[in-house]
Amino acid sequence: MPFNKPVKSEMKKIIRAVLVCCSIYSLAGCATMTIEGDGQKTPQSKTGTHTVHGSFYSFVWSEPPVDKCDNGRGLYRARYHTNMAYVLASAFSLGLYVPQTVEWWCDGTPTPDEEEIYRPGQ
Repeated sequence: MPFNKPVKSEMKKIIRAVLVCCSIYSLAGCATMTIEGDGQKTPQSKTGTHTVHGSFYSFVWSEPPVDKCDNGRGLYRARYHTNMAYVLASAFSLGLYVPQTVEWWCDGTPTPDEEEIYRPGQ
């Protein structure tokens, strides 16, 4: 069987390439994205953290609370973070369970109640 040795060699190269790709993918597991507005951090600023449990298929495991800021304070920064454990949970569940941590900040200056809210098309 003269073809047996080259086939084993090719198979080892394929397995090695798959392992290298998996290790590169796993090293890129941590990611942080920040969305920031015009507000500024003051001593009265409110902050919090919430873990969102969702999926890649628009299925939501738990609804996150909608109202984060009170007393007319505006949401001025949100930071989304994922880590290696979250990526592994997402990969092993084939995207059915995708956790993500959200950290948020409300600005310390309440908006006046007499201010008119802009509604497009009205």
